Order: sequence, then structure tokens, then C-alpha cells
Amino acid sequence: MRSAVAGGAALGFGDLRAFLSLSPATAAEADVAPELIRFTPDIEPTVRLTEETPREKAIEVMIDQLRRGLPYRQFLAALFLAGIRLMDRVGPGKRHSVLVTHAAHQLSLDARTEERLLPLFWALNDFHGEWSNSKQRRDGNVRFLSNPVAGPLPSGNKAEQEFQNAMDKWDVEGADRALVGLIRSRGPRQVMETLWPYGVRDWRRIGHKAISIASTWRCLQTIGWQHAEPALRYAVWDLLVEGKDINVGGYRFDDQCYVPNRSRVNGRAVGRLPEDWAGTRTDHGCTLELVALMRDGQTDDACQLTLTQLSDGKTQAAAVWDAVHLVTGEFMMRRPNFVFLHSVTTANALHYAFRESVQTETRLLILLQAVGWMCQYRNDSSNKQRPMKGAKITEMVPIDIPTQPEAAVEEILAAVSVSNDLAAQKAYRFAQTYPEPDVFMQAARQLIFMKSTEAHDYKYPAAIFEDYSLVDAKWRPHMLAATVYYLRGSSLPDSPVMQQARDAVRSL
Repeated sequence: MRSAVAGGAALGFGDLRAFLSLSPATAAEADVAPELIRFTPDIEPTVRLTEETPREKAIEVMIDQLRRGLPYRQFLAALFLAGIRLMDRVGPGKRHSVLVTHAAHQLSLDARTEERLLPLFWALNDFHGEWSNSKQRRDGNVRFLSNPVAGPLPSGNKAEQEFQNAMDKWDVEGADRALVGLIRSRGPRQVMETLWPYGVRDWRRIGHKAISIASTWRCLQTIGWQHAEPALRYAVWDLLVEGKDINVGGYRFDDQCYVPNRSRVNGRAVGRLPEDWAGTRTDHGCTLELVALMRDGQTDDACQLTLTQLSDGKTQAAAVWDAVHLVTGEFMMRRPNFVFLHSVTTANALHYAFRESVQTETRLLILLQAVGWMCQYRNDSSNKQRPMKGAKITEMVPIDIPTQPEAAVEEILAAVSVSNDLAAQKAYRFAQTYPEPDVFMQAARQLIFMKSTEAHDYKYPAAIFEDYSLVDAKWRPHMLAATVYYLRGSSLPDSPVMQQARDAVRSL
């Protein structure tokens, strides 16, 4: 301990002795105020340390914890769970403190060794900004998740049935109680198989509900199922927080594509599907036809065409997912705003859910919802009020770039700050020339780590970088071109906080 203190002082962090009393040590320190969510004794002290350390000291204190043996998994878990407690304080409007945690972790997986911790330090600093603001808000005190679960807990099949009944009735407390019973009596994948259909039914809040379910499950796979109760209670609460009749973006629940898609996904439709309907065979003609329908917001036509093509064996799911991802990139080319940004992150979440689910009926529903939701993004009231660019992602024209890949990447990322369209054309040519654009993505990640200013700077690239590898090789240059519409340009200044984090991480 004395060595850690001395090392911190040598780095210019000053004397850390005053903060050692905040360090996680024993399970006895896990006691929390009754109005806060309680986490498991092994993680509660680290969560509390995350919350209670002043923002200006957060990096140096966490560096000290890492030196003393805090595992990466615990660091990630503390950030994720602290975000849940923040959301319980102020409501789901602060869900990004939770959602950005997985995005930061995902980008860290492919980062260079010396940069791997930087995304979590960015998330730590971002959390402290939100946590500080939450303490100043008078309209907080939501405290739903802090309340004990009311009533006896069902188990097994009864828990599953009660959960489904409560979700169908939009009964928040009933769903919460049944969910806890379900978690305590079923395995992780069985629980998630019950949740997926509800995670993808409601597009309102521009897709955040599906993103919450997918991000929560992905994070739990890393931090451990022992944290499932608070994590999934948060996610299910997020699914139900808007009642059926609240209008968001021109939609109430019954106005969306879910009701007709739920009717399409019946026993007869599932029975007609070929065994290989969910396969990887692509069909560029089908993809282009679906892109055209989604581009114009023709919800019913696009969903019905998808079902017909799959049922008749004319195409497989891969061609449909190609269309979904392409149209999200085109939306960003036409109008790079927050609504269309979430078409990218939502499509990524839906495709992940499709890959995770094992039930044919659920997988078909997810795919049809992905098609329908892209049309809903196009028809969202905020996007109908102003004209959009006429650009088509399937008709991109490349322009020349330097012959050396490093020089080409430098030119592309410099262009991001000047003209997204110019940068996109250069990125398109780059991906045509280098089908495995690791040099580009590595350089882009470095800029994200050092220059990001808000959660979407992480969420967008984490999603679209993954989507690049999920589409057919023909469409990968188009997807790489779309990445530049929400990347940080190289001319932007580095964050002073991240400069501090980078120097501190180098000392480990």
C-alpha cells in the first residue's frame, strides 16, 4: 500500500492517503443507504468508490486500484452498475451512462495493448459528469429499482408465464416481480430467450429499448450473471417506462410495425420457412429492392416482401440484414442527426439479438422488426419536416487516395473535420483497396479515445465497426464510408482528461 501511494505521488498525483479509506476492502463496506440499489458485496465497495470519489480525483484513484490488483472485469462491472444506480436516481433519460459502458468495452477489445484501458477511463469521467448533475436535479428520486420486489416470487414455468402476462399488460411491478423469479430459477440463455421478443417490440425512444436489452446482455456476459438482477430489472423497466398510448416521434405503441409483424409471425408462417432461411446466402437484387422500400419508408411493403422472399426460398436472412445495415448508412449520409444515428446502433442491437436467439419465431420477428423499424426511422416526424440529401449509398463514387495505407488514413481522418462527404468517398476507395481496413479502424479508435465529448462518439463507431464485418463483402466499402459521419476528426483537440488518463495508464 505504501508503495502504491509513493508511486502515485511520483506520477504527480499527489498524496493518495486520503483516498485509501474509500478503497474497496471488505464485504462489510457494502452497506448502502436504503434508498439505493444494493449490489453484491464483492462489487458494492468498488461501485461506491466510483460514485464517491470527486471527479477531479477519479482517474488517479482508479489507477491506484488497478495497481493494487483491481481486475478489468471489476472495473467494468463497477462502471456499468454505477450507471444503473444513476438511472434509478434520475430516470431512464440518463440511460447513456449504462449503454456507453458496453460500447467502451467493445472498442477496447481491438485496441492496442497500451490503449485498452482508455475507453473505461473515458466512461468513468463521463459518469462523474452525469452523477454530479443528478445530485443537483430536483426532479430525481425515481428510486424504482431501489424498492424491494413486492409480493411472492414465482419460479420456473409460472415465472415465465407471469412475466409474459405482465409485459403484455404493461404492468411494471408485475413484470419486475416475475423477472426476479425467472432469473432465480432459469439459466441465463433461457431468461434472455424470454426477454428478446419484448426487447424488440417497441421502437419508441428511437430504438433505445432494444439497445438496452442487447447492451445489458452483452455486458453481463463479461461481468458475470451474478449481476443479472439489477441489470435486467433496469432493462425491463426501460422497456415499460412509456405506456402504450404515449406518442413519441409520431408513434404510439399500436401505431408501429409490431402489431402487423406479430400477426405475420404465426405458426403457419414459421412452418413455411425453409430450413436454411436464416442462412448466409446473399442476394444483391433482393438487398437493393429492400433498400429502396426502406429508403421511402414503405413499412408494410418492406416487411411483407421480406417474409415472402424468405418463405419462398428466394433469399436468406443475410441479404435482408445487408439491406438493413446499408440503409442505416444511407440515412447518415443523407442527414447525420441523432435520430438516424440511432438507426445504426439499433440495427446493430437487433442483429445481435437475432444471432443470440435460438427460437425460429423470435428470430423471424426480430428480422421483420429490423426492416419495419428502419422505415419508422425514415417516417419519424423529425425527419419528415426538412428535405434530405438525395445521396444513395448503393451508388457511391470513389475518389483517389494516397497509395500508402497510413497516408490514406491520415487524409481521410483529416477530411472528417472538413467534409463528411469527401471523407466518405475516400473511405469508400480505401475499403475497395484494402478489404481488411485494420489500419483505418485502429487510427479511428485512437481519435475516439482521445477526442470524444459525448456517449455517441463511442456508441456509433462500436456499432458500425462491428456491422462492417457482418455484411457481404460487396457492401463493406459502403459501410466503411458510412463510419465517417460520426467519427472524431484528427484536427479536433485532445481531451485534457484523457491526456491525464493516457499518461497514468502508461505508468501501470
